[in-house]
Amino acid sequence: MTRTAAISVALCMLAGLFTSSWALASRELDQEEILELVKQGKIKPLTHLLEQNRTRLKGHLLDVEVEHEHGRLVYEIEMLGEDGVVREFYLDPVTGRILKEEIED
Repeated sequence: MTRTAAISVALCMLAGLFTSSWALASRELDQEEILELVKQGKIKPLTHLLEQNRTRLKGHLLDVEVEHEHGRLVYEIEMLGEDGVVREFYLDPVTGRILKEEIED
């Protein structure tokens, strides 16, 4: 194998490792996985979390995702607030505590 070919193979392998580790850092769960976790009592249902945080999560619900992020599950909830601002909230799916809030651009 030529030096150039060896470098190309090494770069492709490195890119594959980077892509794999990035994918593991954040992975969205599908509906069946979420339902199973709720049934098992491992996470709270969305309705419970919205009710628990009703003073902060006011407005129109735009999007919800449950993701593995850096080794932990989080609910990502995007809301259009009564003030017309879109915010994304990150909630702990077990306690319902708001971990982070971001204003969307």
